[in-house]
Amino acid sequence: MFLPAARNIESAVEQGLVPAATAAEYDLSGVAVAGRISAPEMALAAAQEALKGSGVSAEDIGLLLYAGVWHQGPDGWGPQAYLQRHLLGDDLLAVEVRNGCNGTFSALELAAGYLKAFPEIPAALVTASDNFGTPLIDRWNPGEGVAYLGDGASAVVVSTAPGFAELSSLCSATFSEMEEAHRGGEPLFPPNATTATALDYGARSAAFQRKAEEDGSWVRLLLGHQRHNVECTERALEEAGVTAGDIRHVLIHGMPRRAASSYLKILGFSLERSTWDFSRTVGHLGASDHLAALHHLLATNRLEAGDHVLLCGFSPGVTYKAAVVRILGTDPTRNREAQASGL
Repeated sequence: MFLPAARNIESAVEQGLVPAATAAEYDLSGVAVAGRISAPEMALAAAQEALKGSGVSAEDIGLLLYAGVWHQGPDGWGPQAYLQRHLLGDDLLAVEVRNGCNGTFSALELAAGYLKAFPEIPAALVTASDNFGTPLIDRWNPGEGVAYLGDGASAVVVSTAPGFAELSSLCSATFSEMEEAHRGGEPLFPPNATTATALDYGARSAAFQRKAEEDGSWVRLLLGHQRHNVECTERALEEAGVTAGDIRHVLIHGMPRRAASSYLKILGFSLERSTWDFSRTVGHLGASDHLAALHHLLATNRLEAGDHVLLCGFSPGVTYKAAVVRILGTDPTRNREAQASGL
């Protein structure tokens, strides 16, 4: 895990970056800010740590899946090649995964299938990274109800051999009727990144809601959204052979307090059983939220062998993901919080 130092919300309010009323309502305390450290550089640092902790060598990695939410570097270039050049070499399949904030889930799902299909491959590396400190997006105002955007990178080595945790289940669902929710009011062409148009999820969501209310589909879509969240999570619990009562911690995307509470309540969990207390200190880390929270729990001794952890979330599509991880006890991150420097 590579997690830059967090900037506190009070200073953002003082500088006029965040309205005081919004800061009070969201109840977030900090946002990780990487400055000029690029997303691929952070991903490399996280991947190096993951390899070191796993005991797996770079030569054993047969698949690299690199997830990101925001722009990673020059257009027409792939960040996965940066990790190949500086860490893994060329004798593997390396692919960039674009599945929004659920990118890490999708990468894990693909890695599991790949390792099963090619048992001669010892391990895969999944990484996610983002630096939102760029033009065309305002980390402090990504849209009403969306958490402030934090920077950081995560990485995990996936193998069929025993490690510190076991992926007991991983389930997906899609509600494509809500595909327009994250692009409402904007044309498909030309892409807004090519026209220097800033991303405003709040404006898009408002446009989508207005349209749905006008055609009478809004309530049905909201209920469908909730149903997909619940069904995906329940399926992950069932496939893992556990119940909600067996889950020690729920790991979710970075959200403001009210949004997190509502989301968890629908799933049958309280805010206190989640890792929101951690995510409120770093912001919404794109596709790295869940691995960052898991790393934090392990590093601060809040997990023990035998614990079951639920990871869940949703992202543009709309896609829904849920996974159950069982802690096996061998923990390479214990007592070692995420690095914030070293580049």
